[in-house]
Amino acid sequence: MKYANFKDTGRTSVNIGDYLQFMAAERLLRLMNVPESDIIRLGFRDIAEYDGEPVVFPFCYSIIDFVSHGKIAISPKIKPVFFAVTLSTVDRFMEIDQFLADAYNHSYLAEHGPVGCRDEVTYTMLTAHHIPAYINGCMTAILPKRGDRLGDKTLFVDAPYALLPYIPATLLENCQFSTQQYYFEPSAVEDYRGMFAFVSERYRYYQENARIAVTSRLHVALPLTALGIPVVLAKDNIDGRFSFIERYLPIYGKDRYHEINWFPDVPDIEPAKRLLVEHALGRLQGSVSEPALHRMEQELTYWFQTRRIENAYQPSHAVTHTNGKRFDEYAQKYWRQDKPVRYAFWGISENNLGYWKNYIETRYPQAQLIAVFDSFRDGMVFGFPYQRPEMIAHYPDVHVVVCSVGAAQAARRLFTAWQLSPSRCCIVSDCFMRKEDVEGRFS
Repeated sequence: MKYANFKDTGRTSVNIGDYLQFMAAERLLRLMNVPESDIIRLGFRDIAEYDGEPVVFPFCYSIIDFVSHGKIAISPKIKPVFFAVTLSTVDRFMEIDQFLADAYNHSYLAEHGPVGCRDEVTYTMLTAHHIPAYINGCMTAILPKRGDRLGDKTLFVDAPYALLPYIPATLLENCQFSTQQYYFEPSAVEDYRGMFAFVSERYRYYQENARIAVTSRLHVALPLTALGIPVVLAKDNIDGRFSFIERYLPIYGKDRYHEINWFPDVPDIEPAKRLLVEHALGRLQGSVSEPALHRMEQELTYWFQTRRIENAYQPSHAVTHTNGKRFDEYAQKYWRQDKPVRYAFWGISENNLGYWKNYIETRYPQAQLIAVFDSFRDGMVFGFPYQRPEMIAHYPDVHVVVCSVGAAQAARRLFTAWQLSPSRCCIVSDCFMRKEDVEGRFS
């Protein structure tokens, strides 16, 4: 039997947490002793058109990247075994109810069920549409614990800037700052072995150096917990994709930053790991009876559903791409609805340009989009050529709206260096702590 796994996302802007999900599936294949020759490597762009040997695919990823024109687009030569699927971002292009009511989508998911769901939002929607499903969280929880030795550093990995006033000084005495977001040349992305090695090295660094990790990233908090590292998980706005993780460790929204336990213990998740692995291997190999698999799925679902719930979860696309509140606060200070204003985007994509342009120009009818900036993208988006951010200097009256996490980090530095007036720059995405933020507060 042949199996498949992802090799790349096809994107040069990479959140390495995506690749860690591929590596969780890789771990399952290794535990099954599948030889390399029996693993077909597929990029995201290959999934719809794959026409090779039939393959079984341990699918440990969101389904959003494999939808075309509102329908699931996965080759019939691929038999997915869905683990940790989320539908919570389908709402970027259509309502989830509409997506699941589509006859093809409904039939496809039912045929390949039961569907393992990362989050309760997905599970609730699937079961409401009578599609067999269960909750198993994220499969990065199955990474093996690597001993009890901890490092000596506080690692801030994409930690929210708003945390700064709450952090104990003792955690800042020996700290480092890191990110999950990297940019690669296309040739590097095509080398999946090199990408997997890079991701492995980053997590190995975390494991060997952290005495505690502070992060807003799901795929830092959960795998580092699995590795045996204390984690503080904090996120200004929490969306439904994170709901399951409260079974493993607390997650703090911005309104609860004052409650954070800065010296947490590492929870014992080894029993959960064993159940996740036993169930996944049973599904993939057909080595466990259907009644036994069903009992394990019921146990997992009950375990995740009976967690202590501390947060109200927001729609994920609204949190990730469409944080209108931040723009509103900025525009109410500096813009007038009856006055012309020229604006530009930095870090926009085809996924959210339409939203943001409509959001801004509905509220400010005389606003005019005149440019789009990006440090890495080339080509055009909605008729606008991407320009490098350094070109902002050629637009002395432009108001720059920064729309992505990666751009936000660069924008904070450049806007300060350029001494740009606060009236000309609005960052609507999350901002993370930097070394200079800590030095400025505690020096």
